[in-house]
Amino acid sequence: MNVKRKVLLFNIYFLLLLIAATFLFEWKPNIISGDQRPISIVSDIKKDSLQLTTTSTPTKTDALTTTKNNVVIRNYTTAVNLVNASGNQYALQGFLQKLTELKKKKRKKIRIAYFGDSMIEGDLITEDLRRELQDMFGGSGVGFVPVTSVVAGFRQTVTESFSDDWKDVNFKSDNKSSANLFISGHSFFGAPNSWVSYSTVKHPHLDSFSNVSILYGAPTAGSTTTTSLVINGQKQPITANESFNILDYKAADHKKMLLGISSSDIPLYGAAFEADSGIYIDNFSFRGITGVEYKYFTDDFLKQVQSKRPYDLLVFQYGPNLLFKPDLTDFSWYQKMMLPVLKKIRAAFPETDILIISTADKGANYQGEWHTSKGVKPLIDVQYYMAQNTNSDFLNLYNAMGGEDAMVHWVEGDTTYANKDYTHVNFRGGKRLADIIFNSIIKEYYEFEKHTN
Repeated sequence: MNVKRKVLLFNIYFLLLLIAATFLFEWKPNIISGDQRPISIVSDIKKDSLQLTTTSTPTKTDALTTTKNNVVIRNYTTAVNLVNASGNQYALQGFLQKLTELKKKKRKKIRIAYFGDSMIEGDLITEDLRRELQDMFGGSGVGFVPVTSVVAGFRQTVTESFSDDWKDVNFKSDNKSSANLFISGHSFFGAPNSWVSYSTVKHPHLDSFSNVSILYGAPTAGSTTTTSLVINGQKQPITANESFNILDYKAADHKKMLLGISSSDIPLYGAAFEADSGIYIDNFSFRGITGVEYKYFTDDFLKQVQSKRPYDLLVFQYGPNLLFKPDLTDFSWYQKMMLPVLKKIRAAFPETDILIISTADKGANYQGEWHTSKGVKPLIDVQYYMAQNTNSDFLNLYNAMGGEDAMVHWVEGDTTYANKDYTHVNFRGGKRLADIIFNSIIKEYYEFEKHTN
């Protein structure tokens, strides 16, 4: 009996010792063979516990990827290409369908309105994007050109000169409420001998004028609605009987056009140069604005523009003018002002795709060193929120150009892509941004084409 009891106690002590050793130590058999895994008496308990933790704590990427109508919407905080914030399977899905139709010659023309601040001034970014799109989908022409511009001499896609007696009423004018502004943010009123001259340039798709659309508005209150446009010295009677009016003109001189207007009360907006088919981009740049200025326009005026000169894609690129203080990070005030503007535009252009391009990176000086402004990412959050809430799509330009301190590298690198203000790109930088936007669109286009044909 004593022997059996000793054996029993020995077995109990030995079992307890094994259990204790399991918790205190793990045997590592890879000393002998590297393809073995550690053995533990409680391995199944650990495995169950690990699975529970993994499923109940999603990764950061999963937490920031949303699903709408069973469509996965890409994570805008990390994406460097288009994000389908509209909730469709593809970003710019309607626009991509139109590109497919244009490529197959089932559609004659596509038109894009590109709105922005000084980042696109002088046709910067849009000139390269236009050329790349026209190389691929056809088209010949620079699109819309205003009557006058402070950067006319800077622009490389059209040669423009004008008399100095034009009156420019615009977003920043005190008397803008009665001036019937165009969506460019300007109205131009001429004197009896005012003139503007447009000439072609020797660049692909820009070396001849084909079809010209002369754009003008309604007269100021109490003024006559009839007048004449003066085109290459010849008078062309017109009637300004609607808020937005167009005279289509077949250019006889394919290299130059001289334009004036007889009335000083009817606003002349500018001219648009296109061919019969292809893709076109109208550059609507306005220095120093944030986009909230478009609250000026009535629903009726916007709908008239779309009915007479329809756009298939609206692009909005703003940001630098909101980052006016290095430590500013709260943009709720901007969201409150801009979201209703975008909703108004969405209502006026219900069938048109909208792309909101975030602010590019912008540098700020912190204790003598240049770094990304603290407000860049918070502003992008607001811009993405507005895209989601207006059925628009999104491109995080900050990510796409390199993320944190990208602008510093663009300014201080061996090849400079931006100016010393750490805000504005130069021509090389403009082309680089255009490449980013073009490649993002075409990447989405190829995906759409692959899965829909």
